Amino acid sequence: MANIYGYRGPRSATRAPWAWAASVLFLHGWSTPAISAQSGELEEVVVTGIRAGLRSSLEVKRESITVVDAISAEDIGDFPDKNLGEALQRITGVQISRQDGEGRGVSIRGAEPGLNRVEINGVTALSLTVGGGRDVDFRDLPVEFVSRLEVFKSSTPEMTEGGIGGTVRVVTRRPLDSAEPYLAGSTQMVYSDLAREYDPKLAIIGSRTFLNNTLGLLGAATYEERHLDSHNARTTGWLRRSPTPTGSGATPGRGTDVNGDGTNDWIPEIPRYSLDRRETKRPAFLGIVEWAPNEAVKVFAEGTYAKAKEQVSSMLMQLSAASGLIDYANSVVGPDNTVTHLEVIPHPLFQTDLAYRNIGGSLEREQYTTALGGEWDLGAFKLDGRVTYASAEVQNDEKNSTATIFGVPRAIVDYNNSERAPNFTFPGIDTTTGDAVNNLTAVFNPRTNSQEETSAQFNVEYQPEINWLTSIKTGFEVRELTMDSILFQRTIQLTSRPGISSGGSTISIPVAQSVIRDIIDNNSGVNDVRFFATGDLGFNGIRYWNDNGDATYNATIAASGLGNIDVHGFNPNTETNNSFQNYLDTWEVEEKTNAAYLQSSFKFDGLAIPISGTLGVRYVDTETMSSGYNRIRHAPGVVTFPRASHDGGYKRWLPSLNLRFDLSDDLVGRMTAGKVLARPNPSQLALRRSLDSVGFTGSRGNPELKPYEATQYDLGLEWYFSRDGFVSATAFRKEIAEFVINKSFSEEVDGSPGDSSGNEYTVVLPVNGGDDVTVNGIEAGAQYAFDFLPQPFNGFGALANVTYQKDKGFKGPNIITGEILPFPGLSRLSYNYSLYFENDRFSARASYNWREKWLISASGRGALPEFNEDFGSLDASVSYNILPEITVFVEAINLLGDQRIEHNTELRRIANETYGSRYFLGVRARL
Repeated sequence: MANIYGYRGPRSATRAPWAWAASVLFLHGWSTPAISAQSGELEEVVVTGIRAGLRSSLEVKRESITVVDAISAEDIGDFPDKNLGEALQRITGVQISRQDGEGRGVSIRGAEPGLNRVEINGVTALSLTVGGGRDVDFRDLPVEFVSRLEVFKSSTPEMTEGGIGGTVRVVTRRPLDSAEPYLAGSTQMVYSDLAREYDPKLAIIGSRTFLNNTLGLLGAATYEERHLDSHNARTTGWLRRSPTPTGSGATPGRGTDVNGDGTNDWIPEIPRYSLDRRETKRPAFLGIVEWAPNEAVKVFAEGTYAKAKEQVSSMLMQLSAASGLIDYANSVVGPDNTVTHLEVIPHPLFQTDLAYRNIGGSLEREQYTTALGGEWDLGAFKLDGRVTYASAEVQNDEKNSTATIFGVPRAIVDYNNSERAPNFTFPGIDTTTGDAVNNLTAVFNPRTNSQEETSAQFNVEYQPEINWLTSIKTGFEVRELTMDSILFQRTIQLTSRPGISSGGSTISIPVAQSVIRDIIDNNSGVNDVRFFATGDLGFNGIRYWNDNGDATYNATIAASGLGNIDVHGFNPNTETNNSFQNYLDTWEVEEKTNAAYLQSSFKFDGLAIPISGTLGVRYVDTETMSSGYNRIRHAPGVVTFPRASHDGGYKRWLPSLNLRFDLSDDLVGRMTAGKVLARPNPSQLALRRSLDSVGFTGSRGNPELKPYEATQYDLGLEWYFSRDGFVSATAFRKEIAEFVINKSFSEEVDGSPGDSSGNEYTVVLPVNGGDDVTVNGIEAGAQYAFDFLPQPFNGFGALANVTYQKDKGFKGPNIITGEILPFPGLSRLSYNYSLYFENDRFSARASYNWREKWLISASGRGALPEFNEDFGSLDASVSYNILPEITVFVEAINLLGDQRIEHNTELRRIANETYGSRYFLGVRARL
């Protein structure tokens, strides 16, 4: 019988008790019978290590009714990567996004991270996105807890809805998997060559059974510290501009026709350097209790907990290159009307500013998943149910300390280098002192985003005595999800510039320039690691500048005479409700869902080609309620913030069919069709209405948004030519509708003053668009063990996969070329391959992952499209068994130190990021 994951277990693996225990004790034991040459008797040959994990993954794929791929590991800490996101990129059709070099979110078959569903042992994994989202952060979930990762690309009615790309299932170890007690652990040291820091990581896991193996307990814990550094040379926006009129004429130097040929050229808007530094601590815990008093009854209680606390001390140097006057005589235009050498000078009305900005404070992520449930086998009927609770909260206590020079005498930005990165020159300015700095700010922006979900589900399965009808299953599920956001913002500004006043969340204090200079010179340092220490910028320009850390931040507040930067204090500025709360980013969205399904499983063994599969439908009824504040500007200086709420909802039928064809003992065919949905971001559902009764304009969220919908199809063929080898190919099609886009509408707003035509405002809000996007693709994979070769070469093996996909129907235009853009997040071509070697004592693996250019945003800075260029990464690992119970290992991530590059066009890059390599040295032990 298929279990909840659609996986029926190994086909016919025969294990002696000692072999089974050895496998659970992290010896990777898959045993196969062999014939002794001397006695003619069967003996057990235990397959261990990398090959055992690959064989387990193969079995999951082969035995499933659905289209699924998996990664398995039998040994604690022996997952192919040190991060679940990085491990998932090895699966066909999965591509990842990174932050500071770590795998963070996953895209499946072109669907961005927020459009996929993630579960931990069947419990919803919630989002930890600052600002409110649905994408799951994979950085904090320890690989040491996990026995298998599964990516379901087709659905069955019993599966919880929520992903149009697919569903990622994180399956942990369980105590009743083994009757033998075990205790295993690992300790390792991690070195980052960019941060130049050594960090520890510890992990322990243990399991034991009691009462004649009917009660099992499993506990696990991990702790790691990590210095996550990345350096980025950015050009935040490229723009073209006609001359700005002043009085009767235009100001010379403002228009961007630099070479005077009658065409406006592209100039950089805000080129900047950033050193992003995060000192992270991550504890995590797993606990599971299982009780199976007999073969018919099983109950369980389980929970996972993960926390990450990052101390942020990032620093930026940024130039408002487009705010000054262009020195036409000394600037140069290159190909495609792109300025490759820009020199700007100040003007009383158009001053160029240079800012040394530090982003500090802490970022804390915390998540729980808990479940209580059971199963009861009554023979023809099987009952199971569970109640769950999941929670995720991110607290971003962001602090900014920014020192600015308004009126830079001359700034030079040069792009004539191999990496097309901005190279700064500031004649007469020392970037490591407070000289010429005339503005200093301290900013505190605490934000909290939290999500909580409670759910209950109950299933009944009936196995009739009908040869072809193997089961009829039905059930229901109720879920309640609450998503909250609250944001405060306050700025204290010291300035020696005349005419600068307070406003909004900013309190300005006039001081002498010498006060600002002394604060910086007495409290600020410079970066201790040279900018772009592990990457190539194609030049060797400015690599050090002011590091305005906590001492500068605190000295700024002290010099203001305000005593503190309490965001709960009184705000004397107008149009603020005398508060530092950001009312439009303070909201709550409730989502209540009732779902029910009916599903049948069938198997026709008597046909020329045996067919098995599932057929059924899921019904979903979701109600939403959005609450928050409106912002109504009645007149200049008169603003109110009344609370309001609005409801919405939708009902959907989600039919699906999965067919499996056993073409021969080794050949499997698949065909699927089904409808799936993914819900919009909570920040889009939030009310967040802002109205300006002077101009009769506004913006808001949309509580009535409907979900994204997709109809998807698969047609696949898989050849399992050995227990360790297979070749597969799957063609897929995904028809996606109900995209969320922003549009302007005329609205009547009750209770708000409008224009003479009857309270109508022009309001911008997100709505479901009528365009459909179709993604067609093919994915292929293979793995092969060279065990036919003579020793020692029979220890070699290889695996590889490739995905090619193409979209049509996306309507986003490229405003530069007028062409239609590709679907965001979709790489047409991606692949990865691994080569490994192992024997009884030694194992080694090298893996390379690559994806083609993809669209990050159809309308980024200046409404320009933003692309990530082709990116690949090489990882490697080596381990050696000193004793059967002790293994030492060395691993490397991003071994070649590849850089990540973004652009608007290939000649106008917007980001060159380096994060270097990470090296792991450690020991695993098992008892």
